Amino acid sequence: MTHGVLGLVVCPMTDDNLIYNLRKDVEDKKVVVVNNDSCGPVKKKLERYFIPYQTVTWREITSHSFEFDPNEYNILIQTINLGLHSKPEKLKSTVEEITEDMQPFVDAMGFYLGTCGNFDWNIPRWCEQKGFKPAAMFTDKDGNLCHDCVGINIAGGPKYHDMQQKYTGHLYMFPAMATNYDEFMEADQAESAATEASLTPEMREVLGIEPGRDGYMRWLLSLGGYEYILKLDTGLGDKEEFERDLQKVSERTRLKIKVAEDGWVDLQPTEDLYKKCKSFLQA
Repeated sequence: MTHGVLGLVVCPMTDDNLIYNLRKDVEDKKVVVVNNDSCGPVKKKLERYFIPYQTVTWREITSHSFEFDPNEYNILIQTINLGLHSKPEKLKSTVEEITEDMQPFVDAMGFYLGTCGNFDWNIPRWCEQKGFKPAAMFTDKDGNLCHDCVGINIAGGPKYHDMQQKYTGHLYMFPAMATNYDEFMEADQAESAATEASLTPEMREVLGIEPGRDGYMRWLLSLGGYEYILKLDTGLGDKEEFERDLQKVSERTRLKIKVAEDGWVDLQPTEDLYKKCKSFLQA
């Protein structure tokens, strides 16, 4: 039997992985989402799959006006802003601050996010060094960290290296990437936005850059030799939404869609993360 409070820090790029875990887990659980600016997507997906939940403010948690039953299995979800992936130092400090703040209210923690540029950022090890509650994050079958959302969905770095060699010049796209395309790209190109804005019509004509953000993105992709979107169908999320959003990205980037061969997608990190998180709360 599972009991206690599992605190989860969740990025929108991996909330499909969490929803997958929650849908598969038949054990009774109380899901609580901390209300903030980034919680909308996970709430929408919980509702889509009829997973009961309630929303609380962080103040309600810290003031003890909302309390968990320690004899039940409770999941407390804190989401973070997707745009933090483009600011590794800010991502790290934000997650570590949330983790520290959650310590008095949880019995274990799980991190549904990648390291995103913080290569040596082993959050569970950091938690252990700080004397915090036990924690887990995405790893491959050998215990190596999955550093970004693509690695999370194909089971690790070595396999990622092989995929990059086989599919060079491809824009990797899984369901959450297609759905969050605009937000992801805008955050990833915050600095290039100023450069684009400074381009005159004459400069665009000489460089062959079409008007608008999509035109600029197509130019950047062409510089990198990109010709294809590599479709990584994880089976997560809404299939029709994935197909629709993927087609939109293809039209906007003018990249052709290629479907990854069987065997690349692997939910082992997703399965293992949730299993390990639950094990911390089982007597």
